[in-house]
Amino acid sequence: MREQRGEKRLLKWVNWLCAIIFSVFSFTFTAVYQSPLVEVYYDKIATGKLEYNGYVVAAITTTLLLLLALWLNKYAKFQREWSAMAYIPSFLLLAFLTDIEPAIYTGGASVASWVWVFVIGILVYILMAFLLRNLLFAKIKDLQTEGHRIVWRNLLLFTLFFCIVGWLSNGEDNFKSEAAAYSHYKRGDVDAALNVASRSLNASHELTAARAFYLANAGEMGDRLFRYPQYFGAEGLLPALQQTSPLSPDTVYAALGYERLPDESALNYLRRVVDTDSVPSRMVADYYLCALLLDKRVTEFVEELPRFYDISNGESIPMHYKEALVYYVTAIGDFEITFESDSMRSELLIMGLLDWNYGEDIPEHYKEAFKDYALSSQQFGSIIDADSLGREFARMIELEKEYPQLHIRSNYIRKHFGHTYWWYFGYSD
Repeated sequence: MREQRGEKRLLKWVNWLCAIIFSVFSFTFTAVYQSPLVEVYYDKIATGKLEYNGYVVAAITTTLLLLLALWLNKYAKFQREWSAMAYIPSFLLLAFLTDIEPAIYTGGASVASWVWVFVIGILVYILMAFLLRNLLFAKIKDLQTEGHRIVWRNLLLFTLFFCIVGWLSNGEDNFKSEAAAYSHYKRGDVDAALNVASRSLNASHELTAARAFYLANAGEMGDRLFRYPQYFGAEGLLPALQQTSPLSPDTVYAALGYERLPDESALNYLRRVVDTDSVPSRMVADYYLCALLLDKRVTEFVEELPRFYDISNGESIPMHYKEALVYYVTAIGDFEITFESDSMRSELLIMGLLDWNYGEDIPEHYKEAFKDYALSSQQFGSIIDADSLGREFARMIELEKEYPQLHIRSNYIRKHFGHTYWWYFGYSD
């Protein structure tokens, strides 16, 4: 009698332990790890009518899945070392609910593969329940197994199920980053949205376009765009016409004021927008100017800048625009100095800040004359800080000469100047 009571207590304790482990994993997996994807799916279903609360959704999901496992186990009778097997259907449903992909926006999501997963999973569940209940349990019911062994065997099963759920659900980093960034932006936290995958080496086109839109809305595109990865040139400023990420293309193009033609490049679209608007908004202007910088059309950028910024009266301009101007005004083709063939620049700096030799030392007065000529002739002297930016640019050129190998130089310069337009112009593909 005492042994029977001890066995019942052990089985009850193991069942409670399994329920707690599953609940903790399900809640954490839904509310933390896959929360951005769940929110995307929730917004798609609720169409913005109800505010998303990740903890509430995770709690409801976990409760329903737990009740499902307990209800099914009334018939399956998994117990002892196999108690964790009772949660197979719930784990499969958890993986299915968090396997959210961009296809939810195009209607192309297919459940055919999931049908096979469920069929196989349920067959395994039924087969194991039959074998354990009718064969194995009948033989071991009188055997005494130490409690810690029962616990560890269930933990091993749970570990296996955790890995399977992670494998079956969507773990694609880019779409999760797009969803996470949009979630922060929706709540008004622009900095948090921008910091998502801010150093990623494979940031997606849609994440790059979304980040540009967040910067433009905050009025900071010209100051911060090149602090983040730019792998797509001007095309990376605008999303594809067909929605494949949480930020709808209609939102972006509505803000810019015009529809984009199917075969129209990003630069041509933005040029058409600024040419059509009699007085382009600052957002549109920044989109256009940054598109020119992204395509490395510095000369065209310099020619277009006065259309949108009153540089003749010394109007303050964004930092990246200043960097582009410093690059432009310090290049005079008649005074070339050849460095390595793959160097970022070979032109003489005219800022009067470097002590370079060109056959012989250039006298200080000559340097000052070059500096005055470059700044005054381009009429940019009043809007760029020649001392601070010029010195930084000169320091970068000096660092370039210390590293003759391109890949080493690129990495080292990126470490110190990766947030500038200079690095993008010189080293990005």
